[in-house]
Order: sequence, then structure tokens, then C-alpha cells
Amino acid sequence: MTIDELLELDDDAQIEFLNGQLDEGKTVDEICTDLSTTRMDMARVGFFVVKNRFMLKPTRGYARTKPTKLG
Repeated sequence: MTIDELLELDDDAQIEFLNGQLDEGKTVDEICTDLSTTRMDMARVGFFVVKNRFMLKPTRGYARTKPTKLG
């Protein structure tokens, strides 16, 4: 599976697949290699790892790259 194929799945299926890979004994870096991507790219599309479990950002696709001034 590639990262593009993974992103075509719904959110629950994505997390189930990624955490299933961890349950099979793969490391996060091995999973990223299998998906032909990097941890940084995974973070950009909304995945992060907490205590060796994949999680989704609550608001995927929204990221502030630098502080903004209001007013």
C-alpha cells in the first residue's frame, strides 16, 4: 500500500491499518518506508504517534506555519 492508497480509506480504516501494522511488530519507520513516505510527510497529512500508537490530528489539513498578527 502507498500513502495515496491509505489516504483513500476513511479515517477509522486508516488508523486501524496503521496500528495493525504496529501490532504485527513493525516500527513506525518501517511502516513509513513501506508506504514510501516519511514521518514528516505523515505529520503533514494528519498522523502522529503517541506511545507507539498512530493517532489523527483532530482538524486534519489545518496547520499554522507561523504566528499571525491579529488586528
